Amino acid sequence: MLDRIRKGQRWLTAIFVFAIGVVFVFFLGLGGSTPGGGPSAGPEADVVVFDDVRIGMNDYLRVRQQQEARLRDRLGDQFDADAMATFLDAQALQAVVNQMVLSQSALELGLVVSPEEVKDLLRNDPSLRDENGRFAQDEFDAQVKWEYGSQANFLNTMQRDLLQQKMFELLLTQIEIGDAEAFNAARYRTQEIQIAFVGLAADRLPEAHRPDEAAIAAYLDAHRESLQVRYDTETDRFVTPEQVVMRHILFSPDPSEGDEADQKNREQAEQALARLRDGEDFGALAAEFSGDPSSNQDGGKLGAISRGDVAPNLEAVVFELEPGTASEIVEGVEGLHIAWVDEKIDAARQPFDEAGLELAAEGAAEEATRALAQQLSQAVTDGQSLEEAARAAGLTLDRTGFFTRRRDGFIPGLARPSLEVLSAAFTLTPEAPSAAQVFEVGDQQVLIQLLERQDPDPETLAQAVENAREALELQQQNALVQAWIDNRRASFENDRRLQINSAVVAGR
Repeated sequence: MLDRIRKGQRWLTAIFVFAIGVVFVFFLGLGGSTPGGGPSAGPEADVVVFDDVRIGMNDYLRVRQQQEARLRDRLGDQFDADAMATFLDAQALQAVVNQMVLSQSALELGLVVSPEEVKDLLRNDPSLRDENGRFAQDEFDAQVKWEYGSQANFLNTMQRDLLQQKMFELLLTQIEIGDAEAFNAARYRTQEIQIAFVGLAADRLPEAHRPDEAAIAAYLDAHRESLQVRYDTETDRFVTPEQVVMRHILFSPDPSEGDEADQKNREQAEQALARLRDGEDFGALAAEFSGDPSSNQDGGKLGAISRGDVAPNLEAVVFELEPGTASEIVEGVEGLHIAWVDEKIDAARQPFDEAGLELAAEGAAEEATRALAQQLSQAVTDGQSLEEAARAAGLTLDRTGFFTRRRDGFIPGLARPSLEVLSAAFTLTPEAPSAAQVFEVGDQQVLIQLLERQDPDPETLAQAVENAREALELQQQNALVQAWIDNRRASFENDRRLQINSAVVAGR
């Protein structure tokens, strides 16, 4: 009995996420009670009411605490009580309702759990005995009183759990997984293949297939109206932002100067600025003073910069300077700056005559990519392998390592996952290894060819069959039991026999 309950409890946990488990604590000398008995000790709000059976907040919280302990144990340091609070509230309430639906349905079918059955269950479990083989009665009494308020309430809970278990086992008699079904599922999950593929992208076409100037001009003429719409819509793309062509002299403090480093650095900057005001050449001063190795020998030139290219305080100064003028000393992250603006460039939008050619080049490349993919597809339809068709077009195939089916659609080497490509790859055979279908994967046009298929060795397959059988049983059991519970719950609620007070849980 105990082994059966523990086995069944594994399925219950899977179905109800962190569902109510049979509570194994030290117990002996239980008093009698009606199966599915009454409320916890003490006045409290009812969370679930089923006919004359009431589940109060204390019982609900006990279930929630048990579920939280399981989840905390499973997640370890990743467990976040605040983040999981709403989830645990909902799961605990669902577990309580599911238990009531199962246990009350069991009673209606005539299933019973006697106090003696509970006693025998606990009496025969070696884990409930102390080191001398005897029940630790005092310890048990204290724990039951602490968690359940009384032995009678503990018995009620145990009886509901066992009724739930019996109802669950009755439902499971309808599940049977055939050998062929388990074998096919195992083979499906363990089979490995290796494929070759072509991934064509408009911006990475081989040179021989890129559209030339004449093709781009022809595309512009044929699609001018739609390209004009794109030009008008993509307003930011063809705008050159406001810029300044600037130079600077960077003064960085010398760490060897100690506490006086900043002061000496500023004195040097003030000296350079004074010489600049006296008419000395900015480039010569940059070569003498600047600590920026990328520009100090080039007159301090940084070139054209846009907003966001330099530190905010330096940006604020240079965009206000008039061309041919120098700034005051500006504090920056790396030290002190003196900036100079050679030219200001106003924001401007690229005219359509130029932007249209850019858009046409993109469109022509996309068109060429699709045409090349269809060329390969037609060659495969005509009887060539993808490898032969790709070689004739001057393309090189990429090859994957061996891989299995994955739920995320991942294929080694492919730009991004694709369940469509993955599914198609496993339908290919040595007799028909190449697929004529063109798959769109991100910005790529993809065609595939099977290279090799590997079936698992007999020992691996045998173990996989057992695993598949268990997984299929779990899947079908989950679907059957949850559907049955949902149906019964709806019926009980429609008959007003079952009342769920979720507001009590939400407002606690």
